[in-house]
Amino acid sequence: MDPYALKAGAADLWSAYFRNSFSSPREVALFCDVSFQTALNWWGAVTAPASHTALLIMLTDPGAPAFFQDQLRRAA
Repeated sequence: MDPYALKAGAADLWSAYFRNSFSSPREVALFCDVSFQTALNWWGAVTAPASHTALLIMLTDPGAPAFFQDQLRRAA
């Protein structure tokens, strides 16, 4: 795994996850306890979430690791 490629593609990966797992940016904002604008940025692949949000997702969604592994395999 190329760390640079992972960093460069992080926003797209997270956007795909949020679109797959939530109905709307508003739902993401409520679940992750962030502003609606932050959720919109994640939804639109403008930015990726910080590590504490990534940990929240990994600890609360048992399917998250498999989702990300699948996405990374597809990109390879």
